[in-house]
Amino acid sequence: MNVKIAIDVPLFQLFDYTWSLEELLQHPKVGDIVKVEFGKKMTAGIVIQIDEKVTYANKQIRNLKPVLEISPELKVTQQVINLCQFSSKYYLKPLGEILFSSLPSDWKKPNKWALLQKQILRDQEKKQNNKNSDVEEYSWNLNEEQNKSLEYLKTSSNKKKFELTLLKGITGSGKTAVYLTWLKDVLKDETAQCLILIPEINLTPQLEKIVKQVFINEEVTVLHSDITSAQRNIAWWKIEKGISRVILGTRLSIFAPAKKIKAIVIDEEHDYSYKQQDGLRYNARDLAIWRASELKVPILLTSATPSSETWQKVLQNKITLLTLNKKAKDGASLSKLSLINMGIARKNKKINSYGITEELNEVITRTKKNNKQTLIFINRRGYAPILHCKTCSWKSNCKKCSAWMVVHKKIDSNRKVLQCHHCGSNQYIPLNCPECGNQDLETLGMGTQKIEESLKDTYPEIDIIRIDSDSTKTKGSAEELFKKIHAGEPAIIIGTQMIIKGHDFQHIQSIIVIDVDKSLYSQDFRAVEKIFSQLVQVAGRAGRGQAADGANIYIQTEFIEHPMFKALAEHHYDEFITDIVKERKEYQLPPYSHQALIIAESKSEQSNNEVLQSLKQYLEQELSENIQISDPTPRVLQRLSGVDRNQILIESNDRIKLQKILEKALDYIEGIKKKSRSIKLQIDRDPLQF
Repeated sequence: MNVKIAIDVPLFQLFDYTWSLEELLQHPKVGDIVKVEFGKKMTAGIVIQIDEKVTYANKQIRNLKPVLEISPELKVTQQVINLCQFSSKYYLKPLGEILFSSLPSDWKKPNKWALLQKQILRDQEKKQNNKNSDVEEYSWNLNEEQNKSLEYLKTSSNKKKFELTLLKGITGSGKTAVYLTWLKDVLKDETAQCLILIPEINLTPQLEKIVKQVFINEEVTVLHSDITSAQRNIAWWKIEKGISRVILGTRLSIFAPAKKIKAIVIDEEHDYSYKQQDGLRYNARDLAIWRASELKVPILLTSATPSSETWQKVLQNKITLLTLNKKAKDGASLSKLSLINMGIARKNKKINSYGITEELNEVITRTKKNNKQTLIFINRRGYAPILHCKTCSWKSNCKKCSAWMVVHKKIDSNRKVLQCHHCGSNQYIPLNCPECGNQDLETLGMGTQKIEESLKDTYPEIDIIRIDSDSTKTKGSAEELFKKIHAGEPAIIIGTQMIIKGHDFQHIQSIIVIDVDKSLYSQDFRAVEKIFSQLVQVAGRAGRGQAADGANIYIQTEFIEHPMFKALAEHHYDEFITDIVKERKEYQLPPYSHQALIIAESKSEQSNNEVLQSLKQYLEQELSENIQISDPTPRVLQRLSGVDRNQILIESNDRIKLQKILEKALDYIEGIKKKSRSIKLQIDRDPLQF
């Protein structure tokens, strides 16, 4: 027989191999992972097509290489192949690359297959010896609002057809309780599996604990980038075999090889983390909707602040809307917003050198007297974003990137260093200015470390907990810090966006937001939508406990008249996001248009622009109506790790026409690849970063 195999190479083709029943002792199946020789090396491939009627008269057929071995345990399901084929067409990436990016790395290595079998056997033995009966089952007493949404979802899953539903609820309204109770009902079908996608790794430990208590008699598999290779190997095997019926994971989990998915949940559907920003630049939320449609199963999106794309479909009655407008816990309250005018505070000299006003210090002191916790949200890690010289205006720019090197304070030595958050370059702070020799260098702006330093000096008697990607680098450190918060002792918690998503804090009374203004007038048309969502999330961290009266959020700003703050104060979330959607319609921005970037990367900006300009002229030869192509422009972060990056933007209000022009662009890109490897061209469909 002859089989067509996908291999992990950047080529838009399948490769022919022969299949010997005599050697392999079984018939080929679509999805078999096999060992083959490709070029001069041994590698893995995936069977995509089978041709049993091959004639060997053709010399080319006779010279095909044979399939050498079959993976003994795992195969790729037809569902995953279908999903990857759609992804290949839509995101214009080779099928082999997509299929293999979805697999655990060890399943791609034939020399590891024997070891994988041993890992699986050890895991099964371990499971038999460690049956835990001490865990108590977790359940909720749902309120009337929650029960109404639950009944709708149960009816939806009983129809056994595709339906897209949005569960929109204020923070703390019990969205998680609703969807987990619903999935428990779905799993009454003993063959069923369910998939829960979450945006961030740091949400996993708390939710994992709850999910395992809710599904106490089920095998729950957790997938994210922090698990080990062995854990990922076993997880994929359990999912494919149907042993694991509950799958909880971040965006890559959309490719999990579950055969019997009966329901999908996308938690915090608005979150940008669902969009992969390199390689295969897919959006897991969008692929989840496609997969649910293909499988004819219901899919639930949840959010307190739905994305403009989702909200537009709600307004068009393409998505069913369920709402939760009340806090789930008795006594829990909505936060009250207070705006602090930075301009007035500065004029009256009521702001310190760290950028904290006297009013905020009073809030912290008052909260401590109430034996409660204060949360300070600043979405910038490190000590300060820039080091500069007042004499000659030198700034700490990165030599490899078009970005500033951020000042960080090393925990072990208390010494300050410069670090690039994009390429990872590190260096000690210079003793004097590299340009003029001035020794009086100063920091500009503030980050989590600088706020921490200020508050330690001002409030030495209060425990200060900082949560960002620097303080949670080591395994288990994030869980330990969150445990301290949940213990309820008076504390000041300083955090980036890591702390605002999905965490159920019972003892926070006051929330302070610093450095929000830079997002209000950004060149990114999504900036206000993004910061609005973050502020709603951070406001929801307070007022959750039963004795949470008087929960407040304080925002320092120069722009107290901005309509976003009015929407936050009056809890008019629907009206605000509706206004955003109307504005997008007026200017024909997404979701009322569709976009794609073609990005050129090389050591030369001039080369990038020449190739992109040539590509633009090529596309314009057969340009149809409703297609706009921009001139080449630099990326917002133009230089990254010594590589220049430029782009052209292609827009259309017709998705099909955009698809055709991108396929034409792909033909051109493939031609460029054959001529030169010095320049890299890639397509980013539905971009979120420019």
